[in-house]
Amino acid sequence: MSRSDRFFEQLNQPMRPGNSTRPRLFGILNLTPDSFSDGGAHNASPETAAGFAAQMVADGADALDLGAESTRPGSGAVPADEEIRRLLPPLKLIRRRFPDLFLSIDTRKAEVADAALAAGADCINDVSGLQFDPGMADAVAAHHASLIVMHMRGTPETMQAPENLVYGDLIADVSDFLLHAVEKAVRAGVARDRIMLDPGVGFSKTDEQNMALIRRAADFQKLGFPLFYGISRKGFIGRMFHIPCPADRDEATAQLQLGLCRAGVAALRVHNVAATLRALQAVMI
Repeated sequence: MSRSDRFFEQLNQPMRPGNSTRPRLFGILNLTPDSFSDGGAHNASPETAAGFAAQMVADGADALDLGAESTRPGSGAVPADEEIRRLLPPLKLIRRRFPDLFLSIDTRKAEVADAALAAGADCINDVSGLQFDPGMADAVAAHHASLIVMHMRGTPETMQAPENLVYGDLIADVSDFLLHAVEKAVRAGVARDRIMLDPGVGFSKTDEQNMALIRRAADFQKLGFPLFYGISRKGFIGRMFHIPCPADRDEATAQLQLGLCRAGVAALRVHNVAATLRALQAVMI
C-alpha cells in the first residue's frame, strides 16, 4: 500500500487519546524568502529546512506541506526553475529522513509538481484549483499522486481585486468551482479517492466571507470529499482580532480551528503544530 493510500485510509479514523476523530495536521514548511509569516526562516540550507521539519514531526505533525513560492496577496509568480531549485534539496533530505511521512507540495506549476513527485512527494496542493497550469492534472495523474484543489479567483497578484470578491451565493459558488476542478482532475486520471477540497480561506475573499467559510464548513461535507483548511496566521485573523504580527496569531487560529474540527474537517494546514495539537485535545476527550 502506498503512502497516499495509507494516509487517505486513515483520514477519518479515530485518533488517541479518546475515541474521536481530529483533523490531520499538515505542518507548513515555507522555503521562500518572502512568505507572509516566516519567509526566509527555513530556506537557509536543506539542513535548516529538514531540522524544522523534524521539529514539526516531533510536535505531532501527521504530514508536511512544502512550498517554494509565496502566494500571499499581491505576490508575483516565481519561475519554475527557481521554485525547483528551492524545493528539491530539502525535499529529498526530508524524504530520506522520514521515509513514511506524507509530503505535500504547494505549487501551481506542472513542471514543479512533476519534479517534486519524482523526488518523493506524495501530493500536490494546487491553490489555483487547476486553473494556473493546464498540465497540472496530467502531471499529478502520471505519478498516481494525491491532489488538494483549492478555490481561488485570479492569481495572488489579482485575487483581492474588487471584481473577484463578488459572489452570488458564496457556498454554492465555491462548491461548484471545487466540483468542476475535481471532474477535471478525474478526467485526467487522478483517483477520486485521493482528492481533498480546500474552500480557499484568504484567497479572493473578504474578511466576512472568510469567516463564513469557517462557520459553514459543514456545508462542504455534502460534496463527498475530505476537507482541507488553511487558515493559520492569515491576515483576516490579524484584522479581526487586532493582532498585527502573524506569529502572534496562533491562539486565535487555534480557536477557529476548533470549530473546523467540530465540523468534521479532515486536515488543517498549520504553522504551529504543537499549539494546534494542544487546542484540539480539548475536543478529543
